Amino acid sequence: MRISNNNSESGNCGVEYTKLIDSFSEKIRIKDHCVNISTNTSTETKNNNSNINQDIYTITLVGNGSEPPFNAKGLVLPSLGTLRIIIPAGLEVASYNPQIYTNYHHGTDPTSSFQRDKFYIFHKGNIIGYNGNNDLIFEQKIEKYGCFDYYVEWEEVASKNVKCGQIGTFQINPMLKINQQVIPSESICLQTFLTKCMGSIDQWEKHIETASKLGFNMIHYTPVQEIGESGSSYSIYDQQSISSKIFEGGMNRKIINEDEKLLALSSFISDAEKKYGVLGMIDLVWNHTANNSAWLNQHPEAGYNTDNSPHLKSAVQLDQALQDYGKTLYGKEINNIDQLNDVINDVKTKVLPPLKLWEYYVLDIEKEVEIFKNTFFSSGRVKEQIPSSCSTFSPSFLKNIISNPNHEKHEQIKSISKNGIIRAPSYERYSLHINLDYTYKVLDTSVTFSNNSSPEEQIQKYRDILSIVNLEIYKDFDHDTEAILKNIFERIKYERVSDHGPKLGKITKSKPLLTSYFTIVQYRDPNNSSIREIPLANNGWIFNHNPTVDFASSESRAYLRRDVIVWGDCVKMRYGQSPSDNQWLWNHMKTYTQNMARIFHAIRIDNCHSTPIHLAQYLLDAAREIRPDIYITCELFTGSEEIDYFFVKKLGINSLIREAMQCGDSSEFTRVLYRYGGRPIGSIQEPPIGEYLNGCCSRNLGGGIISPNDYASKSLKPSLPPALFMDCTHDNETPHQKRTIADTLSNAAIVAMSACAIGSTRGYDEIFPKTIDLVNETRVYNTNVNLSSGILPIRSLLSKIHLELSCNGFDEIHIHQDGNLIFIQRYSPKLNESIFMVAHCSFSNQQQQQQQDNDKELHVPCKISQFLFGAKITNTHINRNDWNTNTTKLNGIEVDCEIHYHDKVLNQFCQIHEYNNENGALCTTLKLNNFKAGSILFFRGEIPKPNIESIRKIEQLILDENNQLCKSFDNVDLIDMNVLLFRINEEEKQVIGHGAYHVQNPVGELSFCGLQGFVTELNQIAKHNDLGNQLCGNLRKGNWAIDYIVNRLDQRVALKSVKQWLTQCFDQLKQLPRHLIPMYFYQIIMTTYRFATNKSIEKMGNSFVKESDSWFSRALALTSIQFFGVSTPLISNPNVLEGVKDREASLAAGFPHFATGYMRSWGRDTFISLRGILLVTNRYREAINIIVGFGSCLRFGLIPNLLDCGTKPRFNSRDSVWWYLRSIQDTYNCLPTEKEKDQFLNQTKVYRLFPPTNYISPISTIAEIIQEILQAHASGIHFREPNAGREIDDRMRDEGFNISIDLNLTNGFLYGGNRSNCGTWMDKMGESTKANNYGEPATPRDGAPIEITAMLYSTLSWISDLYKLDKFKHGGVEILKSKDNNDNNNNNNSKTDILTYQDWSKLIETNFEKYYYVPSSGDDKKYIINSNYVHRRFIYKDVVGSANVFSDYQLRPNICVAMSFAPKLFNDQHANKCIDIIRNSLVGPIGMKTLDPNDPNYHGNYDNSSDSGYKPTSRGFNYHNGPEWVWCYGFFLESIVQFKQFPSISTKNHLINSLLIKHKLYIQNDKRFSLPELTNREGSFCKDSCDSQAWSIATILASPYQLSITKN
Repeated sequence: MRISNNNSESGNCGVEYTKLIDSFSEKIRIKDHCVNISTNTSTETKNNNSNINQDIYTITLVGNGSEPPFNAKGLVLPSLGTLRIIIPAGLEVASYNPQIYTNYHHGTDPTSSFQRDKFYIFHKGNIIGYNGNNDLIFEQKIEKYGCFDYYVEWEEVASKNVKCGQIGTFQINPMLKINQQVIPSESICLQTFLTKCMGSIDQWEKHIETASKLGFNMIHYTPVQEIGESGSSYSIYDQQSISSKIFEGGMNRKIINEDEKLLALSSFISDAEKKYGVLGMIDLVWNHTANNSAWLNQHPEAGYNTDNSPHLKSAVQLDQALQDYGKTLYGKEINNIDQLNDVINDVKTKVLPPLKLWEYYVLDIEKEVEIFKNTFFSSGRVKEQIPSSCSTFSPSFLKNIISNPNHEKHEQIKSISKNGIIRAPSYERYSLHINLDYTYKVLDTSVTFSNNSSPEEQIQKYRDILSIVNLEIYKDFDHDTEAILKNIFERIKYERVSDHGPKLGKITKSKPLLTSYFTIVQYRDPNNSSIREIPLANNGWIFNHNPTVDFASSESRAYLRRDVIVWGDCVKMRYGQSPSDNQWLWNHMKTYTQNMARIFHAIRIDNCHSTPIHLAQYLLDAAREIRPDIYITCELFTGSEEIDYFFVKKLGINSLIREAMQCGDSSEFTRVLYRYGGRPIGSIQEPPIGEYLNGCCSRNLGGGIISPNDYASKSLKPSLPPALFMDCTHDNETPHQKRTIADTLSNAAIVAMSACAIGSTRGYDEIFPKTIDLVNETRVYNTNVNLSSGILPIRSLLSKIHLELSCNGFDEIHIHQDGNLIFIQRYSPKLNESIFMVAHCSFSNQQQQQQQDNDKELHVPCKISQFLFGAKITNTHINRNDWNTNTTKLNGIEVDCEIHYHDKVLNQFCQIHEYNNENGALCTTLKLNNFKAGSILFFRGEIPKPNIESIRKIEQLILDENNQLCKSFDNVDLIDMNVLLFRINEEEKQVIGHGAYHVQNPVGELSFCGLQGFVTELNQIAKHNDLGNQLCGNLRKGNWAIDYIVNRLDQRVALKSVKQWLTQCFDQLKQLPRHLIPMYFYQIIMTTYRFATNKSIEKMGNSFVKESDSWFSRALALTSIQFFGVSTPLISNPNVLEGVKDREASLAAGFPHFATGYMRSWGRDTFISLRGILLVTNRYREAINIIVGFGSCLRFGLIPNLLDCGTKPRFNSRDSVWWYLRSIQDTYNCLPTEKEKDQFLNQTKVYRLFPPTNYISPISTIAEIIQEILQAHASGIHFREPNAGREIDDRMRDEGFNISIDLNLTNGFLYGGNRSNCGTWMDKMGESTKANNYGEPATPRDGAPIEITAMLYSTLSWISDLYKLDKFKHGGVEILKSKDNNDNNNNNNSKTDILTYQDWSKLIETNFEKYYYVPSSGDDKKYIINSNYVHRRFIYKDVVGSANVFSDYQLRPNICVAMSFAPKLFNDQHANKCIDIIRNSLVGPIGMKTLDPNDPNYHGNYDNSSDSGYKPTSRGFNYHNGPEWVWCYGFFLESIVQFKQFPSISTKNHLINSLLIKHKLYIQNDKRFSLPELTNREGSFCKDSCDSQAWSIATILASPYQLSITKN
């Protein structure tokens, strides 16, 4: 080789080259890398907090709590640290005191060896036990490398059975060390050596020295064992014998025994590390042994032979016949298809027929018939009886048998073919037999076979059945025969005819017609010394074969069909399922494996995809026993990513070999680089966690604030196995063969830039013209290599670059492909520096001649700080087919290589153009000059120092070490948080005139104007590292989002400090290169969001939420903030809530439909929501404001449902006022002191917008409001809605505007409504003229709805108790006396009585069960029941007294509201049984079916836009007749709390959490971080539902709150 004169340096590459090499060495920070590793794994922790410096990795189990996530895919811990396994609260096994076991041994004894089948307890991490609310945490400090299993074990309470969950795996990849210095595994620069070509071991050091100088730090040695007669490196003669050729000649000639060989080899590998910093990797070959391995004669059981695998007998016969036929063709050639067809015809007509192979397939019918004659009619045989249903008199017989007798015969044949034939274990000819027991049962129970048939007729029928069974088997034989002929044809065609094949020439003994499938060994019987020949199956491979299936097993006919592309020099090993199946072989291979593990640092598993998993696990465990940190790589040609995952997780594989030479063009090359080349530049990284957030994590026992995982932990996810990316393997064709010589350089440069381990093969850099023949090559590598010649100097530079990239944290990558140009940037977030490479690929000479890629322009995203070098191969000195073939040494093609260093590349390879764009940012363009195919160019880039300083400032602000951000929330209240975090588009528009931020579709308008809108999208971006997301693109293009976020905070004075902190961050963010902005934007926003959410929870005071050990309760509480804020004012009149801060704040019913205007505030929605949204979260003042606001509109004894700011309220709801009164009661009970309670009832002033005519003052107290409401209902409410008509409701029929409510003094219930209105929450009014439901209520619920009766009772009981305590001045209401029949006085002064609240409540209590319960039919007389309408019993009526009597008896979820608010009304046994029915019938995934699915009116899917003409569903008429409403689910949970009895509070907690599993999953993935209004059938999406509904959040949050009250 020689180097071009264009290199001005001297023969040793010159001063500039040396300086460049030295500069790399100075920059490579292996020590820094070691410090980072030790920091991650250190047991010493800052401030005694074990989580600060040690990474915590989490695995959250799924299913019943025992199933690994991600379909049990293997999960990899990036480093040693703490592994946390979580069983979420509510999953089934959490309540069974589960324990996790792992075969990871946490003992400190260094001599203890890993045992795969020995499991140890995985420590619990919870400080407290399982209380039903908290996730179960198991933690284990991981201090060893390897691949480990875990599983969950628990004992079922009822059966006492111990059960085990599915096995999961976790893996920790080892840290490689060179001379005790840790290097990242991505820094591997590997070179493959064919051991047979290295000469004797005393020559090896020269090879290693050369490799080391070229920058390789690991050598891959092909097997060092004695090889077989074929000469193939992978056909090992004796696995426990080191090749003698390695020790021939030189100083090693005296080494004679194996121990000395092993010691010498071990010393060499150790010295290679010490002297040259080079590790050793060895090939391990477990699947086969050389066909002439001597030990096969003593241990033929190690292979697949006709003794242990008798199914191969037919294949052996066929193979022998083919070999015999092939011998008749010795000396002949097959050069074309016609000659090949003649051979195939001979095989078909002369070879196959005499073998009678079908006899190995089919039944011997005559023999089977004889057996039948002798056994079927035997008097001693017990016959099966024909089932009575199949008697000659049965209808089924008449229909199925007489009408079609062949049908039964067909079924018989199918049954016998599937289950009625068995193969004798001998696999001899006619070894297929009938399973008499099974077949006779079939025949005995066959009417057509047994009925009225003579023995002779039955024998003939039996013969006929067997003939048909045999016919199907003959078809299998015919298919296999076709396969035999096709496979023989294709194999001979490839080897002797095809241009891409080896064209073997004449047929000879050494080049037979077909390679034999079997090796014959001479086995001497130890008992009698006789010798017999035993055929052993040779190994090979099959196109598109499932690698997890053993193609030599009895489940396969691959050897008979000739599917195997066989290796005639390799006998396939037969291990069985465990060592006991073949003890000698397992021991033999274990010793072989451990011998190599003692010597070498790494293993390459040859042919791994064909290695049985259980065997590979056993042998790798044995290797790790010797060397725990051994590195494992392999080749996996499975064709399936799923199967790759399976192998990796089961074996703990550290990398998979990938081959650059398999890429067909630059597009494919780019795709492969993206897949295996590292994270994109600007990848999302979690922000650093400062003291405040870390403290929040610590307080929550391993759980998150509003999510299952805390900020400090890293949730493990499946990832692609790391690659060991080879520019060319020893199996690949060389660039000279497959592409062009010029591409040698560009291919190697591209691979060197990939973010993974890389490798090459000896001869690649010397430009060997073709792949070394693994079998026949006898030459050796040259030991005297001129390292300054050809591309060898460049290889050193590439190795140095790769090492710097790996050790200095250049773990992000961007790849740009333009034609045949590939432009790669590697970026180090740690250093804020980049290394760039441009390569012009040369996949063919035709491409090389094209000029379009030679002079292109490339955009460089930062300042070019230094050119490193540029190079290209300029000339080759020998023709492609005429290279020098030295008879003793392996030589390559001589080339000229042009190299330029530093700024000398300018004008030679490129020019640069720098300018400032319209924003003033520096832009750099690289213009290529005559950059011909095969050229490469490397340069450095850096972020300008002001930008780096901006990054540092952002990081400091995020850490918040001076508590600036923390303090900025001091004066922020939860209404301020509503603005900061939430506010939807319509709310914002109403307040400040513009709405939510909008980015390009498909993202579109963000879900919220506040941080939550951005966080929702950022979470998705981070989850998938999706830098192509439109929000990232928007951030890269401009500062619009940044300015939007801070500018909108001017709405609230209290947010000024938060704005100032954000402005400081964003001012620095704007200085950064645009491609880095999304990542730092993520960190700033997520930090602000986390502070805001934590502070929000803190600001809820000492509430249930703050003290809860359930992240879900905190998440719901955070969501509650989004509904209560300043938008459409609660009440327009300034006299209401005069002087109250944020008097205009109101509670939105849901988003997006009920956000602003008259649609925002609804009485019913507000007061169903008030308990969960405001009371549970300790927002009592806001709750009182809402009560006052609605109370100001009290009229007719009702509060409005549609409030409309008090300007045009509608009083068409009968239930809203009872939700209002219940909310007053809840608020009163929540207030912490008696003084506050009294002030609330008796001193809170309500300015009346519609005061009664007899009121002196427009001011009322809450107590007066309550009395007025109760008195109005006792007196009866009768009015027509103000402004009745189309002005207020264009659908309502005229009668519907008439509101009527009366007290029934017989039972104490309130009856109201009519067929034309719907006065409860089930208020759908028909809209379809087409379907004739327009103006018709779908669910009028006139009469006494069960939830109103319950809330009435609850209110009366509460007021009665207050009256007794002298806390409420009224003891009852006035009612008209019953008229005396003799009283003819018609004056208007009617006499009245007092109905006390105690008596009224007692009246309801006495009659409730009698009127509402639907008992068993035998008890109907004890209740008020119309049996004609009952279609489900043991439930409670939905309504009493409706005009449509059928609707009274419908099962609906309103029962649960009544049970929750008035449990005293219910018989416990009745209630419990009813709850069970509700759970089985109405409970959906996250909501409650609004009607019994067995009801004829049930229709589960709501579509308001569909005007189908079908009345029950047209225009959403079924709104409350099936669709599943979420708010009802909360009351279902409360009914369980009230009535179900459990042995402990934790058991009850667990049940509640088990019923909330789907809700937890929903809120974590929802764009509004909320729960919807409703879903369609079985939880399916409903497009007409609100995405986020206040009452859904409120009732689900209130259920665990109610549980905590019950507990206390």
